[in-house]
Formats: sequence, C-alpha cells, structure tokens
Amino acid sequence: MEGGMAMYADLHLHTRFSDGTRTPEEVAERGAELGFGILAAADHNSWQGWDRFSAACKKRGIRPVRGMELDCAYHGWDIHLLAYGFRPDPVLTALAEESRRLLLKMTDDLVERLIPLWPEKALSVAECQSWPFDPAAGGWQGLQYLLGKGVTASLQEGMALYPRHGCDYGSYPFPPIQEAIQAVHQAGGKAVLAHPRNWFHEDRPEELLAHLEALVRMGLDGVECHYPSHSPKMTALCAGFCKEKGLLITAGSDDHGAFGKEVQGIAYYMGAVKIDETELVLGDLT
Repeated sequence: MEGGMAMYADLHLHTRFSDGTRTPEEVAERGAELGFGILAAADHNSWQGWDRFSAACKKRGIRPVRGMELDCAYHGWDIHLLAYGFRPDPVLTALAEESRRLLLKMTDDLVERLIPLWPEKALSVAECQSWPFDPAAGGWQGLQYLLGKGVTASLQEGMALYPRHGCDYGSYPFPPIQEAIQAVHQAGGKAVLAHPRNWFHEDRPEELLAHLEALVRMGLDGVECHYPSHSPKMTALCAGFCKEKGLLITAGSDDHGAFGKEVQGIAYYMGAVKIDETELVLGDLT
C-alpha cells in the first residue's frame, strides 16, 4: 500500500501470446483502468510477450512480474504451475517448448479421430496446421479450425471435444511437476501452484493438504490462493497452509479477455479477483 492507497495485484493474466484476446499493451491498459498496481502476464508455456508487457506496465505506473503458466504432470493430471520472476534459461525454455509440442499433438490427434466421424467436413491434420489463426478471437488454432469447418458452434464447444475423444490433457506425457519446479528454480524464479481447486476439493481438506505437502517437498514456493472458482473455505485452507509453511500467497483472475470470460457461471476476468497486496505474500517478486 502506497500513501494509504490500496495496491491490487493480479498475477494470472493471458495475452495473445497464448490464448488470450488482448495484446500485452491492452492487458496493461485494462489493469490501469481497474486500478491494479501489480500485474503478471502468465501465458501458457511462453514468455514471448514479456518485453512488450513490461514496457506497457511501466508506462502506466504498474509493477510488472515476469510470469508463465506451465503444463505439468502430477498423479495422472495435467496440473498447472505458475513460474514467476525467472530469467531466460535453456532448460526452462526446453521444458516449455515440450509442453507446447504436446498441446499441438493433442489437436493433431483430435482431428485424426474426428475425420471418420465428420466425412462431409473433409477434415485433415495438414489443413488444421495451416489454418489461419486470428489472435484477437482467442483460443488456439485447433479450436478456430473446428469452428471454421463447422464442426463446432463455438470455441468453448471445441474444448469439450478433446476429453470426449480421448485427447484430454492427462493422456499426454507433460513434464513432471518436480522437474518443472527444478527448472524454474534453476532459472532463478519461484514456482506457484495455479488454481488448486481445479484438482483438489475443500470438502476433502486432508487430501488437499496432503497434496500441498507433497508439492512443497518437491520445492513448491507458493499457492494461488485467491482465484475466481475458490470458495472462502478453499481460500482459507490454502492461505492458512501457506502462512504455516512460509510460502508465497498469490491472487489471479486467469483473464483471457473475451475468450472464456465466463465458465459455468464463474467470471474469469480482470477485476473478478481484486486483492490488496497486504493480503498476499509476494516475497521478492515485486
């Protein structure tokens, strides 16, 4: 808090460098409009937009944090790890590239499985790979391809096809989360568990805390305790655990712009989670 003014933080934002609809500059501009003082663009398996995002934030008096959201494997799940404050590093770069490769393979496999089911659409993997991608529309190339070919009526409908046809995240060998944590540390960064409610439930607190304990033993530095789908109980359990263990406590909206703005009645947009930094533990991230 500076001069008695609240300093709001959102450390989980997406730009057009992954599947968001806003440019890095537009994300920073929206953050300034909403009164945020600390922002992190955490694109999926990429930090390519960092230079632009950092410059746009500083221009608006916002403290930028370098971030990235990594796809990782843990107990058969594709679990997400937020990397913060890291420097460019060949090991971390290779890990992120492998996750991006697997995401592309998921789409290739899905199209292969849809070809015999939709013969009238004349689907092909080659066509999907060369399909024109519009970053402003959000999502990814495969989703836009299925929409453009008339297989789906929306990008969100396309997302549901992946698990329905055996191409769900958990079926692919994403890098183990312990390996990802080590890579983040090697790059001088901090590793934070993203949206734990996606995998663990507050009504099974013993199970939740046991998993968090296991991840801490692997080197986890913190937890995204404040998140749109988290109930007050979930937030309290995660924050209490972090305080007890001396871990980072972060907040994020998972904003993708117009893509995925609301899912199952829950709003995922900047401002949906507006937490003052005094309620967080950010360590040396800012």
